[in-house]
Amino acid sequence: MAPDCSYLAELVRINDTLIWSHDRADSYLRAVRIIKDVIGARLAPSFLLDDTGTRLDLVTDDEQRAILGDEFATMPASEHVRAPWINPGEWPVSAADHLDHEGWAVLPPNFKKWFGSSGVVVSIHADGKHLGAVVLSFDGEFVLTQTKKEFLAAAGRILGNALYRWQVGARERELGALEERRRLSDELHVDLSQQVATLGLHVGAMKLDLAEANVDRLAEDVRRLDDTVTALKRSLRHQMLGLRSDCELISGSFVERVRRQVDDFERQLAIPVELDCPRPGDADKVPLAVAAQLVRVLQEALSNANMHSRASGVTVRLLPAHTRIRLEIQDNGCGFDPDSVPDSRLGLRIMLERMQQIDGSLSIEPGPLGGTLLVAEAPLNVAGRTAAIPAREGS
Repeated sequence: MAPDCSYLAELVRINDTLIWSHDRADSYLRAVRIIKDVIGARLAPSFLLDDTGTRLDLVTDDEQRAILGDEFATMPASEHVRAPWINPGEWPVSAADHLDHEGWAVLPPNFKKWFGSSGVVVSIHADGKHLGAVVLSFDGEFVLTQTKKEFLAAAGRILGNALYRWQVGARERELGALEERRRLSDELHVDLSQQVATLGLHVGAMKLDLAEANVDRLAEDVRRLDDTVTALKRSLRHQMLGLRSDCELISGSFVERVRRQVDDFERQLAIPVELDCPRPGDADKVPLAVAAQLVRVLQEALSNANMHSRASGVTVRLLPAHTRIRLEIQDNGCGFDPDSVPDSRLGLRIMLERMQQIDGSLSIEPGPLGGTLLVAEAPLNVAGRTAAIPAREGS
């Protein structure tokens, strides 16, 4: 950093970067890049705590991610969120001051290799909550002076306040959406009951007019009946879109919900189902909106396997990756032709619509060993880590 450069001015620039950008993931990375350039670090990856507080997730640009490799995409919090790297005052900590500390000794060798003996851990925190850290690595020796320590501490607070504000805002909007969907679902339930009752009244009126041979009134009865049926079909379509799905999912984990769905299907229809989820912890990090749609797609796919493919066995795979989640439903049935089964066509359209709502994709093809393979894929976050950095205001 140039001698005439003001640390205060750089802190203001970091804060403005986080406040004024619409793309939160990008603004966070640019703010960290300012810290990296000002302090003269070689690397400055962030590691943010997940919702459970047991895992640190890497948040950085593609260049630094490539340097660190997949080994450090996630790290156990127990190895790093501890003394001396974390302290009550949330002050930055230099490795050079703690080379004889147990906390240094237990760090994985490959981590120490790029972190270095002059590395610095900058705590990210807000409202008394530790959120993660920016880990600074240097070429050669680096001395953490008091002035630099104060600058990094303030920068960590600014980052933490932004992350905390985004997370709280995103959670409030998510819960607000759930409540709105719950309200709509309740209204639809009442609406359906009323419309079914109205159908009965119209049919009764038609019987009376038919008995009296009143053609004009009978024609009006048919028109009203047609209007009611149209409204009922619209309500049923909304109901099929499963507006309660998110609300139900909030009470349990995504993997548990998938397992319950599979177990219910197996118990009710005596069709064995194998559930393969090699990384349940990662799968449970799927955003509620994505999880809700995948559960409904699973329901429809299992129904197709029973009714149309006539399967005697099904395999369900839940495969989370860094940026996407993949749901596979493979059956051993005879396959089915959607064009020959009207309700199957409707089910496929609904599944496709669900995936489109979450920017996902749906494909159906013959399985490698026969039967049908349905694959639903959705992005976890198109602009970065959804849980830690909500993508943009109001999204």
